[in-house]
Amino acid sequence: MQMKHLIQSFVLVALAMAPASGIASVSASNCEDSDNTCKEFEHLMETQQPEVIIAQYNPARQYSEISLRYVGAAFLQLASADDITPEQEEFYYRKALEVKQYIAYMGLYFFYAGKDEEKALGFLREYVMTKPADTVPYIILGESELNRQHYDLADTYLREGKKVARAHSPRVDWLLFEANYMLKKYQFAKEMFESAVTQGDFNKEIKALITDPRFEGIDKRPEFESYQSMLKAVKASS
Repeated sequence: MQMKHLIQSFVLVALAMAPASGIASVSASNCEDSDNTCKEFEHLMETQQPEVIIAQYNPARQYSEISLRYVGAAFLQLASADDITPEQEEFYYRKALEVKQYIAYMGLYFFYAGKDEEKALGFLREYVMTKPADTVPYIILGESELNRQHYDLADTYLREGKKVARAHSPRVDWLLFEANYMLKKYQFAKEMFESAVTQGDFNKEIKALITDPRFEGIDKRPEFESYQSMLKAVKASS
């Protein structure tokens, strides 16, 4: 149950942070004056009655975009309930997707992670096709492809993740360093290495790198000349 709480918390927090797909993008004043359905859904969400929204929702009807956001949020909130079956949880995620609440792909990823990893990753691949303003799916996919030694694909996902981040992203930078080193793009790899280690703590990763045969000789490459002392010191302490 603890894992379920973690999964649902992630989805609901992400929903609140995603203006393009989340309920945070609609405030009390965002329903059109004439849109009574939207106002009703808004009130029901504010009073924690997502099940009533779902009971009133009719897929055959036309709804405003904001109304549908409330419907999607209601499905996601129901998916977070403790007293539902796994089948119901998956059902609610899929219903959220029907109203374009794409953050539900993250819920489906976590739902299947550990049970069917390839299916779980498939949901993330679908999610990134919607161009989310969310670095997490890109990082997960990038790291997965990196571990599979699909370095070009890993680089593609991670570069997109870095673009979406629009800020310091040391974890993404470290993974980009690894992917581009394997692709023999040493100058860019060096830039990402430098960005990562000057922004975050990567001592464990560096120790693992020193013993990884794929990175043998990195301390002798000219691009990493300024880090030779550091790398040699880590190597000596390993």
